[in-house]
Amino acid sequence: MNPLEKNIAAARGEALAANLLASVALQTLFAMIPASHRDQTLSRIMSFVDDTLNKSGPAKGDPNDEPNTQMREYARFQAQQTLDAIKRMIDDARK
Repeated sequence: MNPLEKNIAAARGEALAANLLASVALQTLFAMIPASHRDQTLSRIMSFVDDTLNKSGPAKGDPNDEPNTQMREYARFQAQQTLDAIKRMIDDARK
């Protein structure tokens, strides 16, 4: 493994750890929220994530800044996957 691959592996590992810890924190939050408020809370979190990613933009004012755009869209995809999993957890708890 060359130094670049090691750095990429380290960055991906850190991102994965952050995702896992955030997911556990959100699941704990939803376990403490009354069932009648879970959908509304999840919807607000989803809106916050989407709005934040939509408002953020390239640091230099260049709308064609592909690396930053790619990063934001990947973040959106990852966040949506996590929130979708939490939604399934909430729906399964109703059954």
